[in-house]
Amino acid sequence: MTEKGVNSEGFRITMSQIWRLDGWVTFKELGDQCFLIEFQKIEDKEKVLSGRPWFFDRHLLTMMEVDEKESIDGLKFCFEPFWIQLHNFPLSVMTEGFGEQFAKAIGSVIRLEAEADGPAWGRCLRVRVAVDLNKPLLRGKWLRLDDKQHWISFKYERLQNFCFQCGILNHKGKGCSTALNAQQGDTLPPSQYGPWLRGQPRNTNIFDSRRYGGSKGGNNQ
Repeated sequence: MTEKGVNSEGFRITMSQIWRLDGWVTFKELGDQCFLIEFQKIEDKEKVLSGRPWFFDRHLLTMMEVDEKESIDGLKFCFEPFWIQLHNFPLSVMTEGFGEQFAKAIGSVIRLEAEADGPAWGRCLRVRVAVDLNKPLLRGKWLRLDDKQHWISFKYERLQNFCFQCGILNHKGKGCSTALNAQQGDTLPPSQYGPWLRGQPRNTNIFDSRRYGGSKGGNNQ
């Protein structure tokens, strides 16, 4: 997803190296920055799809699994899965059910990292959501609990290039309408988007929720 051209050969080489596949992979260029990617092994395909989002030159790579009976022209690349961190949740509601319900404001919930019968201890909840690429990234949402308001901020893991003026990942080659209006004489509003929307990846200690001294079933390990 870029308004500029893509180095096709560089894209092929870079993604092949990043994915580190067991079998071969082919890239067939279809035009308009679109590629048909074929994997020799289904395990490699599943590995790539489950590892999304992917980026090339800091631009989001939107992917979709297609059937051979489908028309390429009819495909719409509108959603991409992201791991999103929900910060500042009161501990009493850091549960799977509550977190999933709250996360629906962002998009279609794919998975939530929490225990079904208890709290997800840590500094945040992690939820995997299909993000609408044509809408501004949600910065957060208010939560009312026991007559108190809590601002739950959202941070997107592995987020790279996006528009700091309007918060959209995909301008579809049209440029930012907010910035364009400012060039035509309108006052540019203060930016509500920035690098603070990027979340640290999971391999940091804010996600350490290991148990000590026993297991869920009561048996020592």
